[in-house]
Amino acid sequence: MEKTTALSPFKTMRISTKTSLKSESERGRRQKKHASNSSSNSSYLKTNNNRSSPLENAKDELEVLCVQLNKGIDISEREKEEVDERVKNVEKYYQSSLMSSTMENVANGYWRVIYSTAPPPSNGQLFGPICGTAFQSIDKEEKTYENVLALGNWLTLRLKATYEILENTNETRWTVSFRSIQVELFEKKEPVFVKAFPKGTTREWLTTFQDDEWRIVRAGRTKEEISKNVFVMRREKPWWET
Repeated sequence: MEKTTALSPFKTMRISTKTSLKSESERGRRQKKHASNSSSNSSYLKTNNNRSSPLENAKDELEVLCVQLNKGIDISEREKEEVDERVKNVEKYYQSSLMSSTMENVANGYWRVIYSTAPPPSNGQLFGPICGTAFQSIDKEEKTYENVLALGNWLTLRLKATYEILENTNETRWTVSFRSIQVELFEKKEPVFVKAFPKGTTREWLTTFQDDEWRIVRAGRTKEEISKNVFVMRREKPWWET
């Protein structure tokens, strides 16, 4: 079925309704799939709702949702709000004063990104349907960090940066200065492409939860960006380091 829409006094354009019907059908299938996944989640959470503490239960609920929503890739605003509610449910238990070591010491090492609302490739999406695995690496001795996106063993994107911990913030606020981004092929350590960031390219990190196994960071240039861009990470050593 087609209908004619006037664009100007001189031109008309024929718009097919088939595409919109197809899109509605695809949305319907996605909604059914989401409902099915939600049902599976409820079952999972019910069987794991006898954890040792409310914090562990909150972590379980957040992790299940992050997996269900594919690390935040191509999700709706409603789904982002749903995850943010679960994130805040974990954040409320954070008390840096109870940590056995400093924030920097605990954050040192590798972290796998299981969810992010920051622009790709932060959540593992390179472009379109091509996705990999995102990690963050912190080296407290060198005061450096890397965001790494790995597509198996054949392509690696590595963002290199340095960080500075802001004073009087209980180590929760860091200023990060981007240095370069590089591309590596296969398992070679030498990059085939390197591009430096302009001097002064910085972001602010606000760590809202940190323990030995979990790390939640909000990041951006402005207060609004920091509230929107969240990284949820689990401690995990990447396969190329094992």
